[in-house]
Amino acid sequence: MRGWLLALCALPLLAQKTHQLCAACHADQVAAFQTHKHFAKGLSCDACHGASTQHRNSTGAVAPDRVAAPEEVPALCGGCHAAEKSEYAASRHGQLVLAKSRTRAAHCGTCHGVHNLRTAVQMRQQCNKCHATLAESHPRVAAEASCFTCHAKHTLKGARG
Repeated sequence: MRGWLLALCALPLLAQKTHQLCAACHADQVAAFQTHKHFAKGLSCDACHGASTQHRNSTGAVAPDRVAAPEEVPALCGGCHAAEKSEYAASRHGQLVLAKSRTRAAHCGTCHGVHNLRTAVQMRQQCNKCHATLAESHPRVAAEASCFTCHAKHTLKGARG
């Protein structure tokens, strides 16, 4: 009899989407994620962080089931974005990240954002964090242009030869 009572009490919680459960402590991240294309396609926090039941039931002392390390991000995103994953793995950034190099390099979340998508301007700002001092021979681009005006998006190979 107790089992049925517990199950009936738990049903409203089970019916909630993961993001609703996470919002109590992570309101900013959930609000940002609700603007993301992935959220619109039905993904929730558990797609990247797992069910994280122990985390939700703790007072913050237990980490979520999964927080992807930089070298794990391409595989996580590549589960759905296989072509981009292949292109990225061949790039200089991908080679550094996947080799767990001490030299930090961009992964999917660095450019695209994690909980919400970055705009082209925000992506350029991310690039400039590491590439602010480009060689003098590097062509200067107009303010509205992005790195991707000349460089392929996931390989960063120069489009101009």
